[in-house]
Amino acid sequence: MERRVLLAAVLSGVVIILWFSLFAPQRPPAGPAAPPPAVGSTPVSQPGAPPVPAATPHPQVPVLPAVVGQDAGEIALEGEGWHGLVNPKGGVLTSLILSEYKDDAGAPLELVQPGVPAPLSVGAPGPWNDELYQVERGSGWLGLRWSDGKGNWVEKRVSAGKGKYALEVEVRGGGEPASVGVVVATGLQKGLKSEEQGRFGGLGAVVRVGGKVERVSAAKLDAPQPVRGAIDFAGVEDQYFLVVLLPSSGLEGVRIEGVQARDPGVGRDATLPGAGSADATRSDATPAPAAKAKPPARLPQVVAVGSGGVVRGTLYAGAKERGTLVGYGRGLEETLSFGIFGFLSVGFLAALRWIHSWVANWGVAIIVLTAGIRLLLFPLNHKSAVQMKRMQALQPKMKAIQDRYKDRAKKDSTVRARMNQEVMALYKQEGVNPMGGCLPMLVQLPILWALYTLFAYAIELRQAPFMFWIKDLAAKDPTYITPILMTASMVLQQRMAPQMGDPAQRRMFMLMPFIFGFMFMSFPSGLVLYWLVNNLFTIGQQVLTEKMMTGAEPAK
Repeated sequence: MERRVLLAAVLSGVVIILWFSLFAPQRPPAGPAAPPPAVGSTPVSQPGAPPVPAATPHPQVPVLPAVVGQDAGEIALEGEGWHGLVNPKGGVLTSLILSEYKDDAGAPLELVQPGVPAPLSVGAPGPWNDELYQVERGSGWLGLRWSDGKGNWVEKRVSAGKGKYALEVEVRGGGEPASVGVVVATGLQKGLKSEEQGRFGGLGAVVRVGGKVERVSAAKLDAPQPVRGAIDFAGVEDQYFLVVLLPSSGLEGVRIEGVQARDPGVGRDATLPGAGSADATRSDATPAPAAKAKPPARLPQVVAVGSGGVVRGTLYAGAKERGTLVGYGRGLEETLSFGIFGFLSVGFLAALRWIHSWVANWGVAIIVLTAGIRLLLFPLNHKSAVQMKRMQALQPKMKAIQDRYKDRAKKDSTVRARMNQEVMALYKQEGVNPMGGCLPMLVQLPILWALYTLFAYAIELRQAPFMFWIKDLAAKDPTYITPILMTASMVLQQRMAPQMGDPAQRRMFMLMPFIFGFMFMSFPSGLVLYWLVNNLFTIGQQVLTEKMMTGAEPAK
């Protein structure tokens, strides 16, 4: 019975994790976002304030002369852990490459999604996203200016930040660009096929507002969702990477929208949905898709709307490395989704990194960590196994009591209570605690859950080889050998465990290993490796417990 309780509890935990990974709660729409005041007003941060009415034009503000660039060549920028390109056409970031991480082809990983509004685009279609900006180069910074001479103007400044994966950005606008915001990110380019197919690699928007992280998956963005309040950061994330803005000046709010991805070979279209206009659904120049054509993927787009037409802050474009995220503050490390028992996952991650510093192989580090955890939990596991063996030894006596009251207990509650009293008296006489085998296992569930989320989301395991056919511990086993071995170890473990319950129940629970094996076929091979090694240690402990109990019987 205890073994069944543990298996059911573990399975429930796995189902819950998958549910929250795939169907995270969606922030309800709060109504259309109000635009911020026009340029010329005083920037004011008003967390939690009611919607701000549309800005009133200020005719007294002088109209800037037209400013248009001449040079269309892209400009390279570089910072710690990244290098990128700024395109004078639209004044946007067309490339952000992480030099420490690779894609499927072995090239440095690109974060910017092609075919959609790029970071630093103005959040509405218009000439400010299509015309050339005038470029000014400074010592470690890049300035871009554009004006149509009719009251619409944009000024941008980009430089490498002080921290890893950091860019310092500032965007100012007048006229319509002042009220529609700036694109922080539109999706993220997938660098690995395993991330596109995996259960944990969901792409979505992430915002920390009022001290709480909120996530919205792209599939749920049927309508724009405004977010207001004290915003610590906002952007787009996936399983391992994120592009977010940490504002250093007040934001009126953030607008989250769904954008239809396009063929990378097609140039960026300013009328793409989510480029600032909630009414825009497609470019007039784009032909309607065929009736049976597969619809393009929906990508999350995050637009920051600044006070007084100014958006300023640090753009973090990099990996979810816990140490790096913690250094930025503002709760940025909360984007690393370790779940309810994240504090345990953080501890295990530190231990895993320390072990890796000695063994230089993440797969071996997982095995050593699993062995260490099993060693620490040996007293609890041993006590649980002993109690289960004693419960198995009592099964004939318990069945005799149940058979004696079998017919009467079904009809008379008094007789049923007397039968239960005799069973409890038998437990007391034999010195058996009916919960003794179950409670130690339940205590371990938080540990199992913490390890589960750790191996699913730790970027340290991404593209980390183990040995032989396992070239990436974050991807599924392409040969399915480890899931098969894991299933076989679970079957052997069940056969070695004390057999309790009626034959029909035992047959039903013998299906559990195959259910787990099917589920783990698409799980990261690092997670499957942990489960397999844990099962082998459990089998070894069962053998040891059996010998210890057998050796103790003659002494009695």
